[in-house]
Amino acid sequence: MVNIMLVDDEALEREGIRMILERNRSDAKIIAEARTGKQAVEQALIHQPDIIFMDIKMPEMDGLAAIETILAEIPATKCIMVSAFDTFQYAKQAMSFGIKEYLLKPSKISEVLDAYDRMVGELAERQDIDTKLEQASSLVEMEFILTLMMDHVHDFDTDEWMKGMQIEDSRVFAAVLSFESDQKHVDRTIKSEWYRIVKDHLMSQNSRILMGPFTGFQLPILVIYEDQNLAQFARDTLQVIQAHLYDCQLFIGVGSVIESIAEFPRSYEDALYALEEVHFHQTAKYQVYHEKMAEKRKGFTRMEVEKQLLEAIKTGDSQTGAQLFDRYFLSIQQQANHQLPSIRKSLEHFFIVLTRTMEGIGLDQDMQLNLERFDTSSQIKEVAKSHLQKAITLMNEWRSDGVQGLLLQAKDYIHTHFKENIMLDEVAAEVGLSSYYLSKLFKEHFQLTFVEYVTHIRLEKAKDLLLDDEMPLKEIALTIGYRDPNYFSRVFKKETGLSPSEYRKNST
Repeated sequence: MVNIMLVDDEALEREGIRMILERNRSDAKIIAEARTGKQAVEQALIHQPDIIFMDIKMPEMDGLAAIETILAEIPATKCIMVSAFDTFQYAKQAMSFGIKEYLLKPSKISEVLDAYDRMVGELAERQDIDTKLEQASSLVEMEFILTLMMDHVHDFDTDEWMKGMQIEDSRVFAAVLSFESDQKHVDRTIKSEWYRIVKDHLMSQNSRILMGPFTGFQLPILVIYEDQNLAQFARDTLQVIQAHLYDCQLFIGVGSVIESIAEFPRSYEDALYALEEVHFHQTAKYQVYHEKMAEKRKGFTRMEVEKQLLEAIKTGDSQTGAQLFDRYFLSIQQQANHQLPSIRKSLEHFFIVLTRTMEGIGLDQDMQLNLERFDTSSQIKEVAKSHLQKAITLMNEWRSDGVQGLLLQAKDYIHTHFKENIMLDEVAAEVGLSSYYLSKLFKEHFQLTFVEYVTHIRLEKAKDLLLDDEMPLKEIALTIGYRDPNYFSRVFKKETGLSPSEYRKNST
C-alpha cells in the first residue's frame, strides 16, 4: 500500500482527492488529513506518509513552509503541490525543494492520477535502489568478516573498509551463532530466513554488528564492544531470536573482547571454543569465553587440529589425515575427561561437520556416524578412524572424477555469460559448489583467479572484435561486458601493453 496524506484548508478539496484515489487506485491508502500547514507538519512526523498532496495557501503556515519543514525530517516523502493560483514564483520555490508535481485547482481526474502514478513510480525505483544497496552492504559485510576469519589476502585495503564502516578504532568481539534444525534438509532459503531474522533483531537491539556468511550451520558476527555485559548480550540475543525460529534451536559462543580488529581471528576461535563448551552441557544454550577456560585450553589444540584434519580430508591426504585423527582423538579425550558419552557426542558432531563440509564443495555424501553401541574408547576410535578413511577415499575418487567435470561446467557457464555482470557466487551456485571452494579450484587448476579468468575470456573476445575496423570501441566494450569504455581501455592496456586502438592498428 501507498500511504497518503491530504493537506488543504477546504474539506471539500480533501474529499475530492480522496474519492479520486480510492475509486481509481487500489493501492492508495489515506492515513492522515490536515487543514493547516502546522497540522500537516505534526501529522507527517507522526504517520510518515509516502506521498503528500499539499495545498499552498493555508492559515498559520503555508504549504511551501510546511513542505520545507517536513522534507528536512523525512526527505524520502514525495510531495504533490496543489494550488488555485498559476503563479510561477510558487512553482519555482517548490522546485527548489525537489518537488516535481504541481496541480492547479480544480484538477482533472486524469491529472491527479497521472501525478500520483509518477510519484508511485519514483517510490518504487527508490525502494529498488535501497534494496540493492542493502544487499550490497550485506555482501560487503560478509566478505569483510570472511577476510578476517580466513586471513585472506585481497587486492583491497582492509583499513579503508574499516574506515568506511566507522569501526577502525573500535574494540570488538566475535560471536558465533549455531543453528540446529529439526528438518532433515535445510536449503539456502531457510538459511536466508535465519540470516534475516538475526540481522533484523540484532539491529532492533541497537547492537552495532557486522555479519559474516553462513559456514555450515554457524553464523559468525563481529560486535562493536560498548561496555555491554557479554553474558547478557548472549542471553538477550538468544531470547529475541529464538522466539522467531521454528523447528530450530539456537546456541551461541561469545569470544573475548579484543583491542584491534586485526586480532579478530583470535576472538573468533575463542567463540568457537566457547560454542564447543556449550555442546558438552546438555542444558547450556550459550557460553562466554573466560580466563578459566583459557587455563583449561592451555596445551589443548583441538580446534586447530580439527581444522587441519578437515583440510587433509578435502585434499584426499590419507596419511596426514590418519596422523591428525590420532591427535584429534587425544584432544577430545582430554576435554571430555575420558567420559565415553562426551567422546561419542564430540565425534558424532565432527562427522556432521564433515558431511556439511563435503556438501559445501559439491560432494553429496552423508558421513554421519552413530557410536552408541560401542562401549570402549578403543572401539570408538577404531570405528571412527575407519569411517574417516572411507571419507578420504570418497574424496579422492570425487576429486579425480567430479572436480574436472564441475570445472568444465563452470567454464562453459562463464563462456556463455561473460557478457553479463557475472559474479563468482552465481557460477558457484550454478555448479553446486561454495564460492570459496570454486575460487580455490580455479587457482589450483588454471593458475588464475576467477576474476582473472573472466577478464581473460573478455579480452580474447575483444581482440577478435578489434579486427573489425568499423566496430566502435564503445560497442566492443559493451559487447564483452564492460559498461565503461574507459575502464575497458585501461584493463586492455594493462593486460596487453597496448591500448585497444593501438592493438587494432597493429593487427590491421
